[in-house]
Amino acid sequence: MTLAVALPPADGRPLYRRLLGALRDDIDSGRLQPGDLIPPETEIARSHRISRHTVRQAIVELAREGLLRRERGRGTYVAERPQPLVQSLGSFYSFAHEMQTRGFDYISQVIYRGVRGADQTAAARLRLDVGAPLIEMEILRLVDNAPVSLEFSLTPHELFPALLQADVSKCSLYDVMRDAHGVEVTLGREELRPVVLDRRQAALLAVPPGTPAFHVDRETMAGQAPIEWRRSLVRGDRYLFRAELPVR
Repeated sequence: MTLAVALPPADGRPLYRRLLGALRDDIDSGRLQPGDLIPPETEIARSHRISRHTVRQAIVELAREGLLRRERGRGTYVAERPQPLVQSLGSFYSFAHEMQTRGFDYISQVIYRGVRGADQTAAARLRLDVGAPLIEMEILRLVDNAPVSLEFSLTPHELFPALLQADVSKCSLYDVMRDAHGVEVTLGREELRPVVLDRRQAALLAVPPGTPAFHVDRETMAGQAPIEWRRSLVRGDRYLFRAELPVR
Protein backbone atom coordinates (compact mmCIF):
# COMPACT_ATOMS: atom_id res chain seq x y z
CA MET A 1 0.00 0.00 0.00
CA THR A 2 1.35 3.43 -0.97
CA LEU A 3 0.26 6.49 1.01
CA ALA A 4 0.77 10.17 0.25
CA VAL A 5 3.07 12.17 2.50
CA ALA A 6 1.46 15.35 3.85
CA LEU A 7 3.75 18.29 4.58
CA PRO A 8 2.64 20.54 7.48
CA PRO A 9 2.14 24.29 6.89
CA ALA A 10 5.14 26.60 7.05
CA ASP A 11 6.06 27.12 10.70
CA GLY A 12 9.53 28.57 10.55
CA ARG A 13 11.31 25.24 10.29
CA PRO A 14 13.39 24.38 7.20
CA LEU A 15 11.64 22.19 4.61
CA TYR A 16 13.87 19.25 5.53
CA ARG A 17 12.83 19.44 9.20
CA ARG A 18 9.14 19.77 8.31
CA LEU A 19 9.28 16.71 6.05
CA LEU A 20 11.22 14.73 8.65
CA GLY A 21 8.69 15.65 11.32
CA ALA A 22 5.74 14.79 9.07
CA LEU A 23 7.10 11.33 8.29
CA ARG A 24 7.94 10.65 11.95
CA ASP A 25 4.47 11.77 13.06
CA ASP A 26 2.78 9.56 10.46
CA ILE A 27 4.79 6.54 11.62
CA ASP A 28 4.36 7.20 15.34
CA SER A 29 0.61 7.84 14.98
CA GLY A 30 0.05 4.67 12.97
CA ARG A 31 -1.09 6.44 9.81
CA LEU A 32 1.88 4.78 8.16
CA GLN A 33 1.95 1.12 9.15
CA PRO A 34 4.83 -1.37 8.94
CA GLY A 35 5.02 -2.61 5.36
CA ASP A 36 3.45 0.52 3.83
CA LEU A 37 5.26 1.80 0.76
CA ILE A 38 5.90 5.54 0.75
CA PRO A 39 5.88 7.43 -2.56
CA PRO A 40 9.10 7.72 -4.60
CA GLU A 41 11.44 10.59 -3.78
CA THR A 42 10.69 12.28 -7.10
CA GLU A 43 6.93 12.21 -6.42
CA ILE A 44 7.27 13.67 -2.92
CA ALA A 45 9.61 16.36 -4.23
CA ARG A 46 7.27 17.29 -7.09
CA SER A 47 4.06 17.36 -5.04
CA HIS A 48 5.57 19.66 -2.39
CA ARG A 49 7.85 21.66 -4.71
CA ILE A 50 10.98 20.77 -2.79
CA SER A 51 14.28 19.38 -4.00
CA ARG A 52 14.84 15.65 -4.33
CA HIS A 53 18.00 16.08 -2.24
CA THR A 54 15.88 17.36 0.65
CA VAL A 55 13.57 14.35 0.39
CA ARG A 56 16.45 11.89 0.20
CA GLN A 57 18.13 13.47 3.23
CA ALA A 58 15.00 12.96 5.34
CA ILE A 59 14.48 9.38 4.13
CA VAL A 60 18.11 8.42 4.77
CA GLU A 61 17.95 9.79 8.32
CA LEU A 62 14.76 7.86 9.09
CA ALA A 63 16.28 4.71 7.61
CA ARG A 64 19.26 5.13 9.93
CA GLU A 65 16.86 5.39 12.86
CA GLY A 66 15.25 2.13 11.77
CA LEU A 67 11.88 3.71 10.92
CA LEU A 68 12.13 3.17 7.15
CA ARG A 69 13.57 0.32 5.08
CA ARG A 70 15.00 1.05 1.63
CA GLU A 71 15.00 -1.78 -0.92
CA ARG A 72 16.94 -1.34 -4.13
CA GLY A 73 14.63 -1.41 -7.15
CA ARG A 74 11.47 -1.71 -5.02
CA GLY A 75 11.15 1.48 -3.01
CA THR A 76 11.06 2.63 0.61
CA TYR A 77 8.85 0.90 3.18
CA VAL A 78 7.87 1.58 6.76
CA ALA A 79 9.99 -0.80 8.80
CA GLU A 80 8.79 -3.32 11.35
CA ARG A 81 9.42 -1.97 14.84
CA PRO A 82 9.94 -4.71 17.44
CA GLN A 83 9.24 -3.79 21.03
CA PRO A 84 12.41 -2.46 22.69
CA LEU A 85 14.18 -4.53 25.30
CA VAL A 86 13.74 -2.50 28.47
CA GLN A 87 16.81 -2.65 30.69
CA SER A 88 16.65 -1.31 34.22
CA LEU A 89 19.78 0.43 35.46
CA GLY A 90 18.86 -0.04 39.12
CA SER A 91 20.87 -3.22 39.70
CA PHE A 92 23.53 -5.47 38.17
CA TYR A 93 22.40 -7.42 35.11
CA SER A 94 23.71 -9.84 32.52
CA PHE A 95 22.35 -10.53 29.04
CA ALA A 96 21.80 -14.28 29.56
CA HIS A 97 20.05 -13.88 32.91
CA GLU A 98 17.80 -11.09 31.62
CA MET A 99 16.74 -13.05 28.54
CA GLN A 100 16.12 -16.24 30.56
CA THR A 101 13.97 -14.34 33.05
CA ARG A 102 11.86 -12.79 30.30
CA GLY A 103 11.54 -15.99 28.31
CA PHE A 104 13.14 -14.66 25.11
CA ASP A 105 14.76 -16.89 22.50
CA TYR A 106 18.40 -15.77 22.62
CA ILE A 107 21.91 -16.88 21.80
CA SER A 108 25.43 -15.49 22.15
CA GLN A 109 27.90 -16.02 19.29
CA VAL A 110 31.62 -15.78 20.03
CA ILE A 111 33.20 -13.91 17.10
CA TYR A 112 36.69 -13.89 18.56
CA ARG A 113 38.39 -15.36 21.64
CA GLY A 114 42.11 -15.29 22.43
CA VAL A 115 44.85 -14.16 24.78
CA ARG A 116 46.79 -10.90 24.49
CA GLY A 117 48.98 -8.75 26.68
CA ALA A 118 47.43 -5.83 28.52
CA ASP A 119 48.19 -2.43 27.03
CA GLN A 120 48.46 0.62 29.29
CA THR A 121 44.75 1.40 29.20
CA ALA A 122 43.59 -2.16 29.94
CA ALA A 123 46.27 -2.60 32.62
CA ALA A 124 45.09 0.57 34.37
CA ARG A 125 41.42 -0.43 34.19
CA LEU A 126 42.09 -3.95 35.54
CA ARG A 127 44.91 -2.95 37.92
CA LEU A 128 47.43 -5.25 36.27
CA ASP A 129 50.95 -4.90 34.99
CA VAL A 130 51.38 -3.88 31.37
CA GLY A 131 51.77 -7.06 29.35
CA ALA A 132 49.78 -9.23 31.78
CA PRO A 133 47.85 -11.89 29.80
CA LEU A 134 44.20 -11.06 29.19
CA ILE A 135 41.40 -13.10 27.69
CA GLU A 136 39.85 -11.01 24.94
CA MET A 137 36.36 -11.90 23.70
CA GLU A 138 34.09 -10.37 21.09
CA ILE A 139 30.53 -11.63 21.44
CA LEU A 140 27.45 -10.95 19.31
CA ARG A 141 24.16 -11.15 21.23
CA LEU A 142 20.99 -12.14 19.35
CA VAL A 143 17.33 -12.16 20.38
CA ASP A 144 14.81 -13.97 18.16
CA ASN A 145 17.65 -14.46 15.63
CA ALA A 146 18.22 -10.69 15.36
CA PRO A 147 21.48 -9.12 16.60
CA VAL A 148 20.95 -6.60 19.40
CA SER A 149 24.43 -5.94 20.85
CA LEU A 150 28.12 -6.46 20.24
CA GLU A 151 30.38 -6.88 23.28
CA PHE A 152 34.15 -6.64 23.78
CA SER A 153 35.30 -8.19 27.06
CA LEU A 154 38.72 -8.27 28.72
CA THR A 155 39.38 -10.47 31.79
CA PRO A 156 42.61 -11.55 33.54
CA HIS A 157 43.72 -14.92 32.15
CA GLU A 158 45.29 -15.86 35.49
CA LEU A 159 41.93 -15.58 37.25
CA PHE A 160 39.60 -17.09 34.63
CA PRO A 161 41.37 -19.56 32.30
CA ALA A 162 38.11 -21.52 31.88
CA LEU A 163 36.70 -18.65 29.80
CA LEU A 164 38.99 -19.70 26.95
CA GLN A 165 37.04 -22.92 26.42
CA ALA A 166 33.65 -22.32 28.04
CA ASP A 167 30.46 -22.56 25.98
CA VAL A 168 28.83 -19.17 26.59
CA SER A 169 26.16 -19.44 23.90
CA LYS A 170 23.45 -19.79 26.54
CA CYS A 171 25.14 -18.82 29.79
CA SER A 172 26.67 -15.71 31.28
CA LEU A 173 30.42 -15.17 31.57
CA TYR A 174 29.72 -14.43 35.21
CA ASP A 175 28.32 -17.95 35.69
CA VAL A 176 31.61 -19.37 34.38
CA MET A 177 33.56 -17.12 36.75
CA ARG A 178 31.49 -18.38 39.68
CA ASP A 179 31.14 -22.06 38.80
CA ALA A 180 34.66 -22.71 37.47
CA HIS A 181 36.67 -20.32 39.63
CA GLY A 182 34.53 -19.47 42.66
CA VAL A 183 34.52 -15.72 41.95
CA GLU A 184 31.26 -13.86 42.60
CA VAL A 185 30.52 -10.49 41.04
CA THR A 186 29.70 -7.89 43.70
CA LEU A 187 29.44 -4.63 41.76
CA GLY A 188 29.27 -3.15 38.29
CA ARG A 189 29.93 0.43 37.19
CA GLU A 190 28.62 1.60 33.84
CA GLU A 191 28.81 4.66 31.66
CA LEU A 192 26.53 5.14 28.65
CA ARG A 193 27.02 7.47 25.71
CA PRO A 194 25.55 7.76 22.21
CA VAL A 195 27.66 6.74 19.21
CA VAL A 196 27.18 5.90 15.54
CA LEU A 197 28.24 2.53 14.15
CA ASP A 198 31.04 2.13 11.67
CA ARG A 199 30.79 -0.18 8.67
CA ARG A 200 31.99 -3.36 10.41
CA GLN A 201 29.94 -2.81 13.56
CA ALA A 202 26.82 -2.02 11.52
CA ALA A 203 27.26 -5.15 9.40
CA LEU A 204 27.47 -7.37 12.49
CA LEU A 205 24.41 -5.69 14.01
CA ALA A 206 22.48 -5.83 10.69
CA VAL A 207 21.88 -2.08 10.39
CA PRO A 208 23.18 0.60 7.99
CA PRO A 209 26.53 2.28 8.75
CA GLY A 210 26.03 5.45 10.77
CA THR A 211 23.09 4.01 12.72
CA PRO A 212 22.83 5.41 16.28
CA ALA A 213 23.74 3.06 19.14
CA PHE A 214 24.56 3.09 22.83
CA HIS A 215 28.16 2.57 23.92
CA VAL A 216 28.12 0.95 27.38
CA ASP A 217 31.42 0.91 29.27
CA ARG A 218 31.35 -1.49 32.24
CA GLU A 219 33.84 -2.20 35.02
CA THR A 220 32.91 -5.41 36.86
CA MET A 221 34.13 -5.90 40.43
CA ALA A 222 34.58 -8.78 42.85
CA GLY A 223 35.04 -7.14 46.23
CA GLN A 224 37.55 -4.33 45.68
CA ALA A 225 39.18 -5.90 42.62
CA PRO A 226 38.18 -5.22 38.97
CA ILE A 227 37.76 -8.55 37.17
CA GLU A 228 36.38 -7.44 33.79
CA TRP A 229 36.41 -4.44 31.49
CA ARG A 230 33.58 -4.66 29.00
CA ARG A 231 32.51 -2.34 26.20
CA SER A 232 29.19 -2.98 24.48
CA LEU A 233 27.59 -1.52 21.39
CA VAL A 234 23.83 -1.74 21.80
CA ARG A 235 21.38 -1.07 18.98
CA GLY A 236 19.52 2.13 19.75
CA ASP A 237 16.33 0.84 18.13
CA ARG A 238 16.24 -2.35 20.22
CA TYR A 239 17.11 -1.21 23.74
CA LEU A 240 15.50 1.21 26.17
CA PHE A 241 17.52 1.91 29.32
CA ARG A 242 15.38 2.88 32.31
CA ALA A 243 16.27 4.17 35.76
CA GLU A 244 14.15 5.09 38.76
CA LEU A 245 15.20 8.34 40.39
CA PRO A 246 13.95 8.57 44.00
CA VAL A 247 13.86 12.04 45.52
CA ARG A 248 16.09 12.34 48.59
